[in-house]
Amino acid sequence: MPTVTASADGAARLLPVQFTAAADAGRVMTPAGYEIDADTARRFELATPANTRRGRESRTGLFLEWCGERGRVPADPGTVPDYCAHLARLRHPAATIAAYASTLANLLAVNGRPLNDQDRYLIQGVLDSRAVEEATDPDDPGDALQSTECTRENLRAMVATLDRSTDRGRRDAFALLLDWYMAGRSCEPGALGVLDVREDTARVPDPTGGPAVELAALEIVVRRSKTNVHGRRRDIVRLVEQSAADADLCPVRAWREWMAVLDGHGLAHTGPLLRRIDRWGRLGGTGKCAGRQPDDKRQAAGIGARTIRNLIATCARAADLVRELTTSEKELLSTAAERAELAAAENDAQREEIRVSRRVRRRALRRRLPRYTGHSMRRGLVRHLERIGMPRHVIERAARFVPGSKALARYGLDLLPWADNPTVHMRASLRE
Repeated sequence: MPTVTASADGAARLLPVQFTAAADAGRVMTPAGYEIDADTARRFELATPANTRRGRESRTGLFLEWCGERGRVPADPGTVPDYCAHLARLRHPAATIAAYASTLANLLAVNGRPLNDQDRYLIQGVLDSRAVEEATDPDDPGDALQSTECTRENLRAMVATLDRSTDRGRRDAFALLLDWYMAGRSCEPGALGVLDVREDTARVPDPTGGPAVELAALEIVVRRSKTNVHGRRRDIVRLVEQSAADADLCPVRAWREWMAVLDGHGLAHTGPLLRRIDRWGRLGGTGKCAGRQPDDKRQAAGIGARTIRNLIATCARAADLVRELTTSEKELLSTAAERAELAAAENDAQREEIRVSRRVRRRALRRRLPRYTGHSMRRGLVRHLERIGMPRHVIERAARFVPGSKALARYGLDLLPWADNPTVHMRASLRE
């Protein structure tokens, strides 16, 4: 059902679109004041990806909590600029504050209370001021926190921790290799169905100049992605088998091993590709698998993004790519410890000081620690392609970035390769 509130006061509650209860059963009121079917409202809300919806709800919830503590009305002029300044005092990066401001501006607009030009001007001033602070802070490098890159060597170490003689080991090895080679976002591998992957034959040039070589390959259909949220097109990812020396890292071999497992259970012809496996080794879809069900019932037998993220983190720990946290580091990262410290504070000024101090120290700690997350595989493949000399446009297409993507700059792809660096050529010319 859509989000419906009986309140007519748009300032009391901010929602992506605030539908209110209508007199007729099965109907709701839009912010503009006319009725539509509840199913229309439900479909409108379902058009927003779940991650986007959760992000909006989180940002909106924190904003409303701040407004409640200070007696502010969310839609009043000056409220959003003041909230942005509050985030700046808490030492949030300018990019984070901009994301909050964008979310709040959009929600206010769809609820009929758009920001005025003066508020937008003030918000931009806050963002510019915070950006200057970041750029001139000697204790902060100023770059964004990013997941640790999973190199090919890291991937080999992670896969080596798995027992590939078991169904779970075969599934997990295939999940890791598939995610890395397709430069996957954590939501993509689990969303694949059995019918989305097929084996093909790739004819590629022989590097020694001989006739073309035929290699086994996989053709993968990615129906939805971050840049294709509504699935109006289908992206195709193609992977070829790796050499015999890299058999442990071959995605084609891993796919065959996992498909043999599915075929043994009569599950190789339909349903999710990566299946749930409970603690007793029972596969999802066999009618016996226990465990928590996913939100999407069509994926009830499969795994989701959380399983992929947990698998990456678990294998990174098992491969000794990360270390155990100390007691003081655990306390710093603990939300319960922060709540206790805030509860013991005497006034709002002390509480704000505590929040700022903990935020700065947490950020410094996270910058020092390797962080293997769902994005590590995507970052690892993109950087690997960069190092072996793949052109930017090829990387964009292979990793499903939009053409000219600014996000690639975060991977270092806006840097000149060392082979083209002018100072390298200068050094060579001076030797001659």
